[in-house]
Amino acid sequence: MIFLGKERVRGVFRQRLAAIVIGLYLVVTAIAAVLGVVSDDIYAIRRFVASLHFGWEIDEYWQSERGLAVTLIVGTLAVNLWTLRQVFTLPPRAPRPADPRVRWLRRLLYLAVADVLVLDSLTDLLLPDGLADTFTLLVWGLMQVLFALVLTGVLRGLALTLAVLDVLGMAVEVADEFGADIPNAFEILGLVYPFWLLLILIGQHRDGRWRRTTIITGWTFLITVLVLPFVAFALERFGDIPIFSIFTALAMFTILNAAWMARSAHELHNLDPTPTLPRRRSGGLRLLSAVAVLIPVLALVHPEETARFTYTGWEDECMDWTVLHKKFGDTRPQDRDKAFLCLARSTMDGVPPMFDDTVPDQRILAYGRRLCDATTREEQEALLTQAGSPRPAWGADPWDLVFICPGKISEQQPHLLDSEAAEKASAAAWIAEENAKCTDPWPKVPAKRQGTAAYFLFEGGGYSIFDANDNSEEDSFSAAIDDGFVAVTGSSASVMTYNENEPICLTAKAFPTAPPLRLKGWDEVTELSILSRTGHLGIPLMEEGMDEGAGASLPNLALTGPGRYRLRVYARGEEFAPEQHLIVIYPGPSTKKIVYRQ
Repeated sequence: MIFLGKERVRGVFRQRLAAIVIGLYLVVTAIAAVLGVVSDDIYAIRRFVASLHFGWEIDEYWQSERGLAVTLIVGTLAVNLWTLRQVFTLPPRAPRPADPRVRWLRRLLYLAVADVLVLDSLTDLLLPDGLADTFTLLVWGLMQVLFALVLTGVLRGLALTLAVLDVLGMAVEVADEFGADIPNAFEILGLVYPFWLLLILIGQHRDGRWRRTTIITGWTFLITVLVLPFVAFALERFGDIPIFSIFTALAMFTILNAAWMARSAHELHNLDPTPTLPRRRSGGLRLLSAVAVLIPVLALVHPEETARFTYTGWEDECMDWTVLHKKFGDTRPQDRDKAFLCLARSTMDGVPPMFDDTVPDQRILAYGRRLCDATTREEQEALLTQAGSPRPAWGADPWDLVFICPGKISEQQPHLLDSEAAEKASAAAWIAEENAKCTDPWPKVPAKRQGTAAYFLFEGGGYSIFDANDNSEEDSFSAAIDDGFVAVTGSSASVMTYNENEPICLTAKAFPTAPPLRLKGWDEVTELSILSRTGHLGIPLMEEGMDEGAGASLPNLALTGPGRYRLRVYARGEEFAPEQHLIVIYPGPSTKKIVYRQ
């Protein structure tokens, strides 16, 4: 009875697995929607709607087009729900297939589905690129070979040939990740998968083991893959939408690959194929299949007397440099030309590219090296005009050119050769050096809380003291500009500085009662009232990638929690290098502003 009970529970679980998964997904999505609406963060909604490895990214364009973004989120949700239903609606129990190739194909198809939904993101996060690509090679390569072997009919051999070619293409990518010098011609092998899928879908139709919905799903995915680039380019040209934004939005349809593979695995329980169409050898079909096999192979062959032009710029790898801003020092020597080509063709954030997309790679590299030789912005503009650049007046930036002429660029800006780790170490050393220049101007007046650090100023100078936990939108900066020194609005204070774009020395002290005034040696001293609504008053730390903030963490100056405080600001800069500021805060109910020295 216990055994029968367990079997019944397992049967009910198999029947309701799809409903359970979809229910959990909808609950998470609903929570995300509420959080997104409350926080006015559309990205939060998208992150949970596409919490698995499918969906699309919210970039600056979609942030500005909220209506379209919401429509696409709803579309992504619908595609995801349908896909989850196909993946987790398990077939009825059936006898175990006798053919080991069928059993292993089912396992590999399910593993490939998991790779599309989850594992691809996890392997990219947890494994080095080379090992992640090796995992992809093993799963997808074996799956494609076995799928060709379990088909029946004339397409079996042709599909197997394409599977082997695609495995070779994946092996080339793995070798490239491990530093092998791979000729560019082998990159064409990355185009084999759609041709393999084409033969598999035709084979599934003729084989008879797969249902019509499964085959239609596969055709929908294949057509999407083939049509997506043309739709993206058309929308960019006629709809004025950045092409990267289009690709990330339309990529939601690529999840249909998981649905097709899952249904193909579900329906492999039949042991013997029962063809629905007569297996007569069609000359037209053989010709189509032969073309599908030969096109990728012939693309590798070029006449020696003819120049072979290539057009780099839209590969996923370009995101390493155009989006993630990969440093020269982190780029392999064999990838440096590619990095420059990606940057030269980039249209990120709607910025025109350095070179038009009709200019082949070889000419862009040649122009790039001539740009390295140019000694003035005018010479660069003339070269870019000659090349037909959409933005010749902008010239070429050294952080782009460094990838093709590092020797020349490093003569003026050697730091551009650094890796990200070296750049961080250099920045940390510089911050530590500037912090070491700063000392407490009141060493004999210890406070309950205090700290001294260099404060790095940005364009225009100035810094702020504020309650970071208070969401009130209070602008004290404009008032400080009008005052010429310091102003407070609610829980936010802004202090103007004598200098800009350089560090000053800043000391902050919090006292339980008013400290002595001590005006001697200071150019300006003003005392005002400031409010802390949440029990926090602080000076921002300079975070990684930022140009402004304190070089070391300074304490919370709201010593007694929420309430009103007196803020006294000291400054001197005419005869001091670096400029010095002292912030003194203590509890006090007065709202009066007192200018002690000006």
